[in-house]
Amino acid sequence: MELSEALFSLVHTVRINMKHEIKLLALDLSPMHLKALKVISIINDCTGQKLADFMGRDKAQINRLIKELVNQELITKIDNEKDKRSQFLVLSTQGTEIMTMFKKVEKKVFNSMIKDIPSAKIEDFIAITQLLKSNLT
Repeated sequence: MELSEALFSLVHTVRINMKHEIKLLALDLSPMHLKALKVISIINDCTGQKLADFMGRDKAQINRLIKELVNQELITKIDNEKDKRSQFLVLSTQGTEIMTMFKKVEKKVFNSMIKDIPSAKIEDFIAITQLLKSNLT
């Protein structure tokens, strides 16, 4: 098997498993919504621009996504006192609850994926993936 096939197969299988587990949660959210919530939860002082940059999407698409998340009461906007032109995005209580469920799903899928693999090999894999990514940027 070639590297491209191995990577594609792994990513595809992880996606299928994640989608299946997310479906079991019965959340009416797309993977894009969940990814945005996760990014908002991990970026300090997250703004629409930071979200767009992290997700590699255009600002207009991210603005529509933010509007949907605000309308669903999953995030709130807080005025940025240092820059009146921007607002910080923060998870609401409901958004935080969804992220807690999502993290459990992630943990379940990834624990299943790495079972029977020694931790040293997992550390090697992480180091190699970081190097592969670094080589591309």
